[in-house]
Amino acid sequence: MENISTGLKWVIGIIVTILIIAAGVSIYLVINNYFIRAQEQTLAQTQMINQAEFNSYDNKDVSGQDVINAAMRYKGRPQFAIKIYTGENATTGFYAENNYGSYYSVPNTGKYVDLTLTGPGDGKSVSQMLDVTDSDDFNVNTLGVFTAEIYRDENEEVRLIVFTQKPK
Repeated sequence: MENISTGLKWVIGIIVTILIIAAGVSIYLVINNYFIRAQEQTLAQTQMINQAEFNSYDNKDVSGQDVINAAMRYKGRPQFAIKIYTGENATTGFYAENNYGSYYSVPNTGKYVDLTLTGPGDGKSVSQMLDVTDSDDFNVNTLGVFTAEIYRDENEEVRLIVFTQKPK
């Protein structure tokens, strides 16, 4: 009789242990889905916040000072370029200096930058852009008005901003 009682205790203990493990696994699976969804939402919000910094340049008119500020702000950003067309060099333009040597060509059609096509790697520093005595026509008039356009790559990451000075 005592063997039966001990056997029943063992069986009940095993069943309770299996139930506890099953409950733990089911809770883990439910919570894991919530964690995955939360992680995806956090990633989406992070990307949205990262791209929101470019909203002020998306087909907007900005001042020459904004152009200078953008050149300073994004100088150290990898895989990113700024092209500037001033009144003096409206046809060729020039690139703002980039620490990584990223000078992407302006797309002929569409809004997507081809990361394999690069422009000339001759970026102008902010001091060159502010130098009014420079005879190379790289001066950015801080009081001038520029139209800004942003270009993205195939992954919807902003890779190029083009500033074009408006005629007076």
